[in-house]
Amino acid sequence: MPLPKLPLLLVLLAVTAACSPRQSCIYRATGEFRTLEHDIKETREALRRGYRIERRSVPRTVFGICYARDPATMKPIPYTCRDTVFETETYRVPINRAREARNLAEYEAALPAARARAAAGTRQCEATYPEED
Repeated sequence: MPLPKLPLLLVLLAVTAACSPRQSCIYRATGEFRTLEHDIKETREALRRGYRIERRSVPRTVFGICYARDPATMKPIPYTCRDTVFETETYRVPINRAREARNLAEYEAALPAARARAAAGTRQCEATYPEED
């Protein structure tokens, strides 16, 4: 596993370890509903703006001075070195307003059923994992 992803993985493990089984169950049960709400919000914003905002990770090479030790004298020897860093770029993507309006209508039509499933799932989680005082 690459080293930069290790701290993120440790944070995710710590966060999920802090959740109770009940909280994890409710989070899973409401996932579809939350995703649908997020899609509705993003689609409304895209229709208002006239474009979507996308992000991509772009590699950049940066140069710097590194040091190595001379094996004979143990003195530092400077040399030019390079490293790759990743930056996030934000850019606009034009939208098809008719398609976005259709998507929004579909999302809004699916929302009540998703809300009902989330509520039923939450009740099931509460019954399966009652709160302990």
